Amino acid sequence: MIHSRKRHWVKYRSEKCKLYLRNDFHFKCAYCEVREQDNPTMQETAFEKDHFVSKFTDVPWDVDDYSNMVYACQKCNGIKSDQNVTLLLDPCKDDIYEGEHPHVQKMGEEQNYRVIGLTDKGKQFIESLQLNSGYYRQMRRKQFEKRYVREQISKFLDVLAPTDSREKSAVENYVDMLVECDETDDQFRCGISKAGEQLYQILLDLKEKQIPYRLLLEHDDLDVEIQFQGRTYWCEVKCSDYEGEDGRGPRLKEEKRKAWEAYAQPCGVLYYYQKVGQLELHVLTGAQYGKYVL
Repeated sequence: MIHSRKRHWVKYRSEKCKLYLRNDFHFKCAYCEVREQDNPTMQETAFEKDHFVSKFTDVPWDVDDYSNMVYACQKCNGIKSDQNVTLLLDPCKDDIYEGEHPHVQKMGEEQNYRVIGLTDKGKQFIESLQLNSGYYRQMRRKQFEKRYVREQISKFLDVLAPTDSREKSAVENYVDMLVECDETDDQFRCGISKAGEQLYQILLDLKEKQIPYRLLLEHDDLDVEIQFQGRTYWCEVKCSDYEGEDGRGPRLKEEKRKAWEAYAQPCGVLYYYQKVGQLELHVLTGAQYGKYVL
């Protein structure tokens, strides 16, 4: 198992749902492991939120809950559709491609980039999602080719600078930047969804105001860490179309507040009034409880 959802208080239709999913699933499809960057046409727009247990399934819990969401490419989501998930491996519970007991193995050029099932469940998983079709084999070929290029560059650098590990690392990082985006970059992590673009704009505002920050996207919807007046705060980011004159502030569910109270850092909401460009910090746990205009 390589995927693990964080605990988030959002639902399927929440604007932040996809933002959280793509980060939790490391910017790749949970079913076929195609990455956003494996093909210029893939990117974030070709990935979707998927109900692992179908929304048409009769279960005694809310299938729109974040704990039932999976980040999937459009191809897998379309093929999977509303299949009975008892036939599928769970990306957040089962070792599909990696781990101690993988169910599926990726093959190389000699096997035409096919995947083989190592278990009955693995074979059923491959069949259900048609993972040996030409499309998926082409995607895996591109992944293998990128990996091969990196390995050759590393070998070449070993010959040129066998003792200078810092120089070698710097060149490798530079080559990676030419090939694809840095997945640790704040702008990449925020992405191009409405919620992601709003979050990135707030990061730029914090930078302009010279307020130290760190992008988190942690459990319990805690999006960013900021340093303010000598203290560290973990904050959820929210945007509002109101102008702030009426004193309207963030609304917080009691369950989420209790979860925040378990953190060592004081937690709150970084509230952005878009129309007037006003940024407020509402501290909702800890001794510094209150509202601060940044």
